[in-house]
Amino acid sequence: MCEKQHGNGAFMNYLWEILLQAKAQGMAEKDIHFRQARSYSPYIELAEEFLNITRLEEPCLVELNPNYRFQKVFQELFHPDVTDYPALRGGLFQLLIHQIGENDIRAGMTREEYYKKMLGRAFADGDYGAKMREAYALFQGSGREILLEGLLTLYREGDSIELFRRVMTALIPRCIVYGSNDNPYEILIYVGAGQSEALEQKVQFVISHFLNIRYQPELYYEYHFGIIGMEETMQVGEIAIC
Repeated sequence: MCEKQHGNGAFMNYLWEILLQAKAQGMAEKDIHFRQARSYSPYIELAEEFLNITRLEEPCLVELNPNYRFQKVFQELFHPDVTDYPALRGGLFQLLIHQIGENDIRAGMTREEYYKKMLGRAFADGDYGAKMREAYALFQGSGREILLEGLLTLYREGDSIELFRRVMTALIPRCIVYGSNDNPYEILIYVGAGQSEALEQKVQFVISHFLNIRYQPELYYEYHFGIIGMEETMQVGEIAIC
């Protein structure tokens, strides 16, 4: 299908990037086949296995999420509940994706996509220091996309607790961010997983970029702190002592 590049290599997320890579290799259009991904992240267009690649194999089968950018085109005709005429729908999907892909190449990347690509490259190249490069390398696939989109939002709109909460909970699924009733600048963060060096680096990366320095974060990893009135947080042996 493709050769993968590990670590801080090329970051591919879009249909046009696959087609440009194929053109660079001299691949025939007939050797590139597209299929609607059976499972995918709502934050990325290509299936995660295609995000970091060095070379496409021939023939190449690419799975993608057509609703990421082209929902109006595909939502009715290729609804997951529609199973009639699979061969016809598969052929039509091929034709549409190839045509959309060619239009995509001519249109080029949007300004936002360009900024994300440049920002990701800056982190990967160590422009913000070795510590940030190492932490950034821990985020892969949809995690990088969430992170880069969040950073662009931060630069456009400024910091906010809501943006911090949205990014943190998207990157760390069990994470819960609480505000304090007593101190508006105290933030309680339940990470929801055992503490490890890698997880701590990821958490600190998000805090350092998205949380204003006036806030005082308190971190709880595996054990939740007790909240009076919420019985599930008051189990003996399963709560953190504040």
